[in-house]
Amino acid sequence: MDLYRPIYHFMPEKNWMNDPNGPIYYKGEYHLFYQTNPNDYHWDTMHWGHAKSIDLVHWNHLPIALYPSNELGEKHCFSGCTFTNDQGIPTIYYTSVGEGQRHQSVGAEQWMAVSHDDMVTWEKAKNNPRLTLDLHENMDIKEWRDPFVWKDGDNWYMVLGGSNDGNGCVFIYKSKNSLDWKFLNILYETNKYKFLECPNLFKLGDKYVLIYSPNDMVVYHTGILNSDFTFTTEYQDIFDNSGWEGYYAPNSLVDPNGRRVIWGWMTEASRGEFKGPLGWAGAQSIPRMLSLYNNGKLKIEPVSELKVLRAEEKLLTDVKVNSENLKLGVQGRALEIKAEFELNGDEEFSIQVLQSKNAQEQTSISYNVINSELTVDRSKSTLSELPHKSKLSASLYLSKGEILKLHIFIDHSIIEVFANYEKCISTRVYPTLDDTTGVTLSLTKGIELNVKSFTIWKMKSIW
Repeated sequence: MDLYRPIYHFMPEKNWMNDPNGPIYYKGEYHLFYQTNPNDYHWDTMHWGHAKSIDLVHWNHLPIALYPSNELGEKHCFSGCTFTNDQGIPTIYYTSVGEGQRHQSVGAEQWMAVSHDDMVTWEKAKNNPRLTLDLHENMDIKEWRDPFVWKDGDNWYMVLGGSNDGNGCVFIYKSKNSLDWKFLNILYETNKYKFLECPNLFKLGDKYVLIYSPNDMVVYHTGILNSDFTFTTEYQDIFDNSGWEGYYAPNSLVDPNGRRVIWGWMTEASRGEFKGPLGWAGAQSIPRMLSLYNNGKLKIEPVSELKVLRAEEKLLTDVKVNSENLKLGVQGRALEIKAEFELNGDEEFSIQVLQSKNAQEQTSISYNVINSELTVDRSKSTLSELPHKSKLSASLYLSKGEILKLHIFIDHSIIEVFANYEKCISTRVYPTLDDTTGVTLSLTKGIELNVKSFTIWKMKSIW
């Protein structure tokens, strides 16, 4: 038995996977592409894997969509997007890289491919590349990658990530026909990061949302797209407080109901030198739905479709927890937890998940009311000394009388935590004991913890 392979997070049957690519809703089905090395469970020779779903939950694997064209000097098909053009033809834009002068740091190109059989097979354009660094004249652009395309009115737009003069940037382009592109401006620039990748730019209500991955924790901004195609930030925050320890390179689509749905790569960086079972690496996060709070913060919540995976349910309501640990009576490596807490102002408490019978192994999800800090503590997640064991934390400020809502997904080696659908911490853990399956609630500071509700479901496999 594979103790670490997730059962309800999407992943290929074997080998390596990283960034989600080109998610799109097309003819009644969701399509998810992804970076994959079909030859090994390590990163190399990037292809585009492909799967489809009718419900965002259960997926069918499809043939590889894009292969590197070695005869054209292409070594990798990096990340990108999928859309239907003005003629209704499914179209991919992706970053094409090779070696030497075509290396991703200095010579990336943006290539196009189309499908004429409902996205089963793809044909690369004969006149690739469609965009080159020559568009920018004398700018010093490096690490240029990850096209994201959308249409607004009569015009097509694209954003790409990279750097200019050593500053992280998102660049924006315009086209009348989705074929011939003009560079408009540096949409966003920062000296905090050396380069930015996997940008997404879209509207929620009357605001624009910019998301990028800066080789660190994923960042989002909400604000205004100005007439000169620069971005004015009105609110900025971390999208998921994990970075390389869990969640990276998200990509999104709009579904038929107008929802913005997004996936992120659940990386294997936390494994360190821990090998575990061989043959696979990487998974996708559960799909998340995005909307905006009135103050400009993103509301990030799991899609409701995931409820079909719920099996056995354990519900507790109006429970008081004091000095005694509360064992929840449900065990498993694939669980969903929803809990609400009414806080007095001095509590610190923890939910221990993936806990062994003697608590030698456990991962603690904690909230400290005084410090307004949400923490995922992995210091005891595994008896092995090889995986990463750092604590991950996020600041979550509650107004007086505000209920704390925690929504937690556990899937063998994946933990995703949503706090008031405002803060997220997602990470990987690698417990070694067969009995590391328990769930316990404990109060570590304060007199009493008021638990309004606590529900646990065992989760079924999507396969």
